[in-house]
Amino acid sequence: MRYLISSSSTCLGGKISPALLDLQHLEYLDLGGNDFQVLATPTFLGSLEKLQYLNLTRNNFVNSVLPKWLSNSTTLETLDIAISNIEGPISNVEWGKLWQFPNSLGHLKNLRMISISFYQISGTIPTSIKQLSRLEILDLGQNQLKGALPESIFNLTELTQIFLATNDWEGNLSQNDFARLHQLKFLAISCGERFAVNLSREWIPPFSLTYIEIRQCALGSKLQTWLKTQSGFFLDLSDNEIGESLPRLVNFPSSQSWTVDFYSSYSDGVVVDLSSNSFHGGIPPSLCLPPSLFWLRLSRNNLFGERPKSLSNCKSLLTLDIGENKISGTIPEWFGESLLSLQKLSMTENMIGGHIPPTLCQLFGLQILDLSHNDLAEGNNDMTYTSTLDQVNLIDLSFNNLHGEIPNEITGLSALGTLNLSWNQLSGRIPEDIGSMQQLETLDLSSNHLSGSIPLSMTSTTTLSYLNLSYNNLGGPIPSKKQFRTFTNPSSFEGIGFVITFLVTFSSLTIKKSWGYSYFHFSEEFGERIIRNSFFLISSLAAV
Repeated sequence: MRYLISSSSTCLGGKISPALLDLQHLEYLDLGGNDFQVLATPTFLGSLEKLQYLNLTRNNFVNSVLPKWLSNSTTLETLDIAISNIEGPISNVEWGKLWQFPNSLGHLKNLRMISISFYQISGTIPTSIKQLSRLEILDLGQNQLKGALPESIFNLTELTQIFLATNDWEGNLSQNDFARLHQLKFLAISCGERFAVNLSREWIPPFSLTYIEIRQCALGSKLQTWLKTQSGFFLDLSDNEIGESLPRLVNFPSSQSWTVDFYSSYSDGVVVDLSSNSFHGGIPPSLCLPPSLFWLRLSRNNLFGERPKSLSNCKSLLTLDIGENKISGTIPEWFGESLLSLQKLSMTENMIGGHIPPTLCQLFGLQILDLSHNDLAEGNNDMTYTSTLDQVNLIDLSFNNLHGEIPNEITGLSALGTLNLSWNQLSGRIPEDIGSMQQLETLDLSSNHLSGSIPLSMTSTTTLSYLNLSYNNLGGPIPSKKQFRTFTNPSSFEGIGFVITFLVTFSSLTIKKSWGYSYFHFSEEFGERIIRNSFFLISSLAAV
């Protein structure tokens, strides 16, 4: 047998049998995605003299040190131990003590891929990495590595992928460091207070990247020229200080625009993240031209104007995030008619007015809808929630100017986990069937003009962890059955008095479960991490 693969769905545990030694010709060993949490990495694996591929990803070895035998596995071409439980310092000492990144790494001269990402490891990269002349993929992202990047990394001329983002590097990285990396296709790096990337506007790179991730590097407008030479399908320039208009930055208006070439190299999907910069002006129509665009994030800039109609061409768009800008106008009807693949729509903290078009209910796959902090006004009784938005998990319409009653049909959203309608002008009663929403964890209806009593059906919910009904015109007793018994914080009943024993009108009712509660601004960090690593995984598999 030359290949042994343990599927991640098997979730093996217990001991790894020494019987593997009987497989004298074993070249490929994949033990990823299991649960060997009571064991150390078995040392006998070092006796597999022909082993070329070793995958120990997503395991739970208690004593997850890299053993002595690994430095003797000179036939190894692929070493993948990403997302495991290894921790400790990386230092220039030998294998087998704490988790280390030792100088003897240079003994593995046949390595083509090394992936040690998503740990909490610290220390520096050993200089012996210069001996890995065949190395094509280097993934050390999402750690706590520090110090300067060794010059020897940039002398590894076979490198096609470098992932060094989210560490604690020091020093500077200049365009001269990339001079010998003609094969590079994938670059991911992030900066910090002690690390900078210096690239001139006139730089002509020796490579053509398909994946570009340069975050938190205060790049300014230095990217304008060299980006035009690239052919990428993943672009993340978030958290930089690019203080110019989007059209000027990427030269969109020309019919020979680089954007067409940039997107055309990868037909399966384009990712663009330009969030947290200082872009101003409108969203250029040409940014929305590629039909394969499926992730567009322009949040936290100073963009203004309306959304370009060319966005309707993006039939594959899964995520559209233009929140925290100065976008105006109304939500166009074609959002729900053209963007039928949309899973997340965020336009929070803009200046959008008008009503919520009923066509949004045609977005069958929508999971997150965040239109909070705008000037949305009248509702629309023609919206059909239950038959279409059955996958939506979060709806945030807070801080708008919505009038009318909360439609009872909203209680049919069986997957809804967070509903925030606070700080509007809503009136009438809380829907009687709201307790039927068995996935609801967070409910905020505060600062409206709601009246009546708290529906008794709410006592049947078992998932509710955050409830805010304050500053309304509600009356009657606070229910005391089932789920409401778990809301034990006395301060959350401020100003209510003896509401349990007789009817009163109360203005403040905020209830939090003692074991925690959900917040309304959905965190994307983990989702973005999955997206990035999906691209990395696909590229890695293609290269190995």
